[in-house]
Amino acid sequence: MPRLFSSAVVLMLAVQVVAGAELPLVVDAAQFGSAGGFGPSATEQGRTYRCARGGQTAVVRIANWWGGTPRPPRDARYVIAVDYRDTSPAPVIVEASSGLGRYFGRTELHRFGGENDGRWKTAQVPASWDLLMLPKNSTEVEIAFRAPADVPIERLTIRRAVLPDDQSRWEAESRAWVARVQSGKAASAKHAAGDQTPDIPSAWKDKPFVPYVRAYYDWIYPNSAPQKGEAGAAIYVRMARNEFEPAAFAVWAQRDLPAVEYSVSELVGPAGRLQCEVRRYTAEYALERRGNELVWMPQRLWPAYPVNVARGRSAWFYMSIRTLGEASRPGRYEGTVTIKAGGTQEHLPIVVEVLPITLLDMDQAGLRMGGCVTGLCSATEMATMREHNHNMVNLWVAGVQPGMKKAGTRVELDFYYLDDWMKLARENGIGAIVWFLGGNPNGYPHTLSLERDLYALMCGSTEAFFRKAGSPEFRGKVLPEIRGYYAQWLKDVVAHAKANNWPELIFTPFDEPAKWAYPEPRADRSYKFAIGCGPWIRDHFKDACALIHEAVPGTKVYISMHRNFHRKVHGYDGRVGEIFIPDCDIICTNAIEEDHDLGNKVRRAGKIFWQYSGVNSRRYGYGFYFGAWDSRGSLCWAYNWGARFDITEGSNWQYAWQSPFETILTPAYEEIREGWDDRRYIETARAAAKAAGRDISALLEQIRKETLENRGAGGRDLVNDFWETGRSASKMDQWRDMLARAIVELSRR
Repeated sequence: MPRLFSSAVVLMLAVQVVAGAELPLVVDAAQFGSAGGFGPSATEQGRTYRCARGGQTAVVRIANWWGGTPRPPRDARYVIAVDYRDTSPAPVIVEASSGLGRYFGRTELHRFGGENDGRWKTAQVPASWDLLMLPKNSTEVEIAFRAPADVPIERLTIRRAVLPDDQSRWEAESRAWVARVQSGKAASAKHAAGDQTPDIPSAWKDKPFVPYVRAYYDWIYPNSAPQKGEAGAAIYVRMARNEFEPAAFAVWAQRDLPAVEYSVSELVGPAGRLQCEVRRYTAEYALERRGNELVWMPQRLWPAYPVNVARGRSAWFYMSIRTLGEASRPGRYEGTVTIKAGGTQEHLPIVVEVLPITLLDMDQAGLRMGGCVTGLCSATEMATMREHNHNMVNLWVAGVQPGMKKAGTRVELDFYYLDDWMKLARENGIGAIVWFLGGNPNGYPHTLSLERDLYALMCGSTEAFFRKAGSPEFRGKVLPEIRGYYAQWLKDVVAHAKANNWPELIFTPFDEPAKWAYPEPRADRSYKFAIGCGPWIRDHFKDACALIHEAVPGTKVYISMHRNFHRKVHGYDGRVGEIFIPDCDIICTNAIEEDHDLGNKVRRAGKIFWQYSGVNSRRYGYGFYFGAWDSRGSLCWAYNWGARFDITEGSNWQYAWQSPFETILTPAYEEIREGWDDRRYIETARAAAKAAGRDISALLEQIRKETLENRGAGGRDLVNDFWETGRSASKMDQWRDMLARAIVELSRR
């Protein structure tokens, strides 16, 4: 994440506390220390404090208060109350040692202050069990502060969190600091979609607000307005017995509305009360970069909170309904959504139809899905991933690797952090890890993350590695002096993974090697020694694949094949991506439109075919479109590669944010899940047909044909716009209904 300011000095000062101490635990400023990141002790208005110095990082180390384990007890949550004076022009960032940041560094917990009004205040900073971890060889947890100006801190008080109050406070304060830091940019921001003229039936014209209903994939923007047939309409949901299904509605204000909130009644039908969960959310509108402009987007879905709505504007409210397997009996259920604002309330009917269908889960269907993460994701996030049809995580060795030190002629590995995380991953349904051992070929040889680190540890300097690996003599292959270390690293990691029941490890030498076919290098000049792309990329990738297969037989090798066009280049005349099929076990592409036969080529070679895309493909791309090519897995670039909530600067590729309470969702995340639910319907229909001895190939081919005909304009640019979208989103509901009818019919035996 881009830093708001530089961190020049880090001071770590131990606060001696008996492990397992009773809470609340008070840590006064006198225990912060007196040098480096904190200023000298001072007293003002009866308060003794020390300043966390601006532009530095002040880290207080507090002895583990929860006992003798690296993490607190599962589901434990705490609040660190910080008594401080608000003297910073930007929010103060608070972090904790978590074992989740890049290279197992700290994770942000909260931001406070930033009003620079000089007042003494108390910030309530929550920290959950999965966002706290003792650093290796330490019995002390680190709490860190970063601010652009000196901030006096009087004390820290650690207590147990009180729900739901502490959660609601943290969520509201998070939205508030985002609004503050974006306020200066808001005046010039644009709407993401055109203004809509409201179509208000006469019965609603004199009411303070108009609730209206659209499909969840038809996003509501602040300047949206009710269209014909939407005002007061029923919310309709159709779902299987083991599924999450979204539903949404909006409120259009005909006068300024304070604190709009809503509730959902029980859902009742002939079968009685529906056993289900109804999770309620409110969309937060925040600024997001689109080209050179900032636009208002429904960026995050927070647990439902009251929201003010200005006259002539809309707010968006979102639900996720979860059926509970056999406890959720098939049938039609009805209920009421009650919306309240300023002493007025209105109602919308809601109808949920539960089908007599139990879907295959992702593992049963033989499907894989995972997002690329920077650092590691928390246990709470992985539980959410499981609910969103994710059963894989994609790691990058430039940020996540076992500890390494030189032990004679061997590389000695340490798995303190990874053993902790892999256990949590397993517990939360993560069955596979795609581990990128290098990065973008445009930066070659900087691309070679693992090889660089092994060379620097065992052979010489990083600069020496870059110079040698990029030289005409040695480019295009793993350097001879590190081949043995590379192989040993693989063997030791895989052996440890198997012995400790890690998820399946799948390796790739580096990303997107089909860039070898660029006619010019296109070197990333932000890297000093970058020579960019050329035939050496092809040769090096193939060499590393062979090394992996030789070192750890049976371990799958993966490729992100982002191109497969035909090109005459570098003495080669043919398709530029498929030359890697013999070298890899899993071929994952975002370039199916360049070669419709690529999946068949992969399968004929006895290999596994996947497809990847970005956060904007959502339901159509990950669902029916990828299903049309029968790919069996996907990666998303990227899960959390971006800034913390305020994403107005830099590149931000993410569809969720970690939280000390529950994962903060996005509309895109919900739609990605729905895409994989579509895939689950396809696979369940196939399984039902097989069990019934029936042929449904005509149905599947009809859906495939219509899917491809429905493809929109996106996804043609495979670097900057590689997300497929459908022209008519409602077609996806029709295709799912066709599959559902088939499953029900096939199951009648």
